[in-house]
Amino acid sequence: MRRGRRLIASVIGVAAMSIAVAVPAVGSEASEGGLWYFNRGKVQAAQDAGLDGSGVTIAVIDTQVNPDAPGLRGADLKVQEQSFCFDESGERYDAVSTDYVAANHGTNVASMILGTGEAVGGTPIKGVAPGATVLYYNSMITTTAPEGGDVESTCLQENGEMFETGKKTWEERRLASGFAKAISAAVDDGADIISVSLGGLVDVADAVAKAHAAGVVVLGSLPNVGGAGDWPSSYNGVVAVQAFGPDGQIQYSTSDPVLADPSPNLSDDVIIASPGLEIIAQGTAESWDAQQLRSGTSLATPIAAGFLAVAKQKYPEATSNQLIQSLIRNTGTKGEHEPEWNNRVGYGAVSLTGMLAVDPTKYPDVNPLWDAQDSHAVPNQQNVDDEAALLAASASPEPTPEPTAEAGGSAFAPLLIGGGVVLAVLVIGGVVLAVVLTRSSRRQKIQQGGDQ
Repeated sequence: MRRGRRLIASVIGVAAMSIAVAVPAVGSEASEGGLWYFNRGKVQAAQDAGLDGSGVTIAVIDTQVNPDAPGLRGADLKVQEQSFCFDESGERYDAVSTDYVAANHGTNVASMILGTGEAVGGTPIKGVAPGATVLYYNSMITTTAPEGGDVESTCLQENGEMFETGKKTWEERRLASGFAKAISAAVDDGADIISVSLGGLVDVADAVAKAHAAGVVVLGSLPNVGGAGDWPSSYNGVVAVQAFGPDGQIQYSTSDPVLADPSPNLSDDVIIASPGLEIIAQGTAESWDAQQLRSGTSLATPIAAGFLAVAKQKYPEATSNQLIQSLIRNTGTKGEHEPEWNNRVGYGAVSLTGMLAVDPTKYPDVNPLWDAQDSHAVPNQQNVDDEAALLAASASPEPTPEPTAEAGGSAFAPLLIGGGVVLAVLVIGGVVLAVVLTRSSRRQKIQQGGDQ
């Protein structure tokens, strides 16, 4: 069972990481022009059978987005136009932007799910669940620093300040950050699945607890460097997603790309591995019509979310818990099997064909990633019980019950994109990450399940 990760030391240096690693625009034979995730996942066969995620709602929480980019025009992308972020003057941002720095990350994350196959003189980007409805929420703003070069990343409150969780009451902290508000809004708006390719040390435990209480699957991208899960990917009950490439190998990372040899991006928090390396992406700094290959857990996470949506379309009676059970019990290419975990791919490589072959309603309606016994887990069972009571109260005229416990918080409020930590800025290029976190417990063997 996975355990929540608790912060025990502060950030001691500016952390940095690329949003996604760009590689030559012409893919290698192995990458199949950047569409290998679509071809080898047999996504077209599923879509030909009418399984494209129709009737399923996925919430994507990310940077600003460009709905008019090739591949998203005409897609069922419902953007909450007002951002959950403000500038220093208290002016609310728009969630939509045509600026490449601001919107390229979110645009390509959404395209992994909804890509229409449109291309302007390039490769048609095909989403894995183009029939799904994507609710899109902006909870991070990225801009080029005035001096040029680096990319700043912020999500300020209405008072123009960063949100700090330390020493605040439960009521003050519960859903106060823009990130938490976005997750909460996704639950309220009826999302079946929430895909988050952001993370960091912004406390969203109560919002994730609300999602668990409402029966919503939450997926979070692991960092691209260092592997140690951030928030929410390290949270109790969350599907933490690793990235692998067309050669079947997970990505490599290093805390110092200049002095150290790259090493596999191993993680004690990984739950599943998903295609995320050498993926075709829309847009470059020169033009939205141009393309490049990019890599990262940011792309792997929406692909896994899209596969879950397709499985839910076929088996609409399956609960979120049963979908997660199926996700980890039908990995790789060997069909349904007992779960075995390792720190490379977690319970294995996500398999669309594997999940479609097995009716998940036969599995226990229990989240196999949830640790209900650890009171220090983030979130813990009491947090979920509190949120369930609030959800019940909101649906009835009864008075709202007082919460009985608080989730752990932090005075730090950095965010990160696709696993790269951000304090006041997000730097493209890879400076040293220095966040010390407790190691989560090794995964226990689950009742039945899957590995790669």
